[in-house]
Amino acid sequence: MSMTTVAGRVYIARVLGGSQTPAVIDQANEALLRGYADWQIMRNWDFLLKDDSLNTTVAGVTATAAQAVVNAPTSGSFDFVNAGQSVTISAGTATLAAGTTISSYTRNTDGTVATITLSNSIGGSTNANATLTFGPYIHISAGVNDYNLPNDCFEIYTARYITNSKRPLQYKRQRYWDKLQWDQTVQGTPGEYTQYNPYSEVTQNFGTMHLKFDVIPQQADDLFIRYYRKFIVDGTYIDVHDKFLYPFLDFCRARALEAKRAQENPQAYLESQVKTAGQAGESEEEIEDNDDNYMKSQYEQGASHRPIVGNGDFWPTQGS
Repeated sequence: MSMTTVAGRVYIARVLGGSQTPAVIDQANEALLRGYADWQIMRNWDFLLKDDSLNTTVAGVTATAAQAVVNAPTSGSFDFVNAGQSVTISAGTATLAAGTTISSYTRNTDGTVATITLSNSIGGSTNANATLTFGPYIHISAGVNDYNLPNDCFEIYTARYITNSKRPLQYKRQRYWDKLQWDQTVQGTPGEYTQYNPYSEVTQNFGTMHLKFDVIPQQADDLFIRYYRKFIVDGTYIDVHDKFLYPFLDFCRARALEAKRAQENPQAYLESQVKTAGQAGESEEEIEDNDDNYMKSQYEQGASHRPIVGNGDFWPTQGS
């Protein structure tokens, strides 16, 4: 039942009238994009689940002979890479020695990866349209606690080490570590992870998230993650499972009608957008102190490091 994106736009446009009119098709496309955005935050859909066990290819790369530094062919195309990840090159004039990995990478001011440095220089002659193939999994390096996620990752589902420690990891918010861990510079074997951005989700490449652990890894490993991917909003086909195809397209139709009627009934449109804004807020799952529903340690439950007013400093573990 898969439907092309072109046919999907026409289906949405029919409810507006003039399904072959370019202006109406543009309105339908806006409604389609709005539908994807709304469904992305509505819930984590099982049909969007995938993992990082497959290779990732990047085409259109300029592979300069005798050079180890490679520029990203387009903005964001290298944003998933991590140091230690394996790299091969497609057959052509440029070559790469077996066992080549990424040694390091640099970022642009907006957070996108600008260049990668390979562990071996490119052999052969320059290929201005090479394809690089990057190995699977997130390679973990000792002493490093900042990792790029797959470009299409929306939210991690599960994570586990698969090479050395071979153990599952649990998701925790950064705020829990900040409350319990006195020294976050120590190294060890991670047991928890989180998604984060070291600056802000909208200042570094418009929301590109990174991954970090509760403790800095002390040994190399490989992280296998399952995750909910982002919708493919510009693909050849409507990126929805067949059983949801028409419910999704009818949702987009409703969005198109809603926008059309906004001038006639702005109050109804405003109320609808307030509801949508509430759904967006719920998707962030903001947790206040009073909402921390988890097993608290004795340290959190009973200890207080604040001074008692008028009675000097009080430290619960300090002898009299």
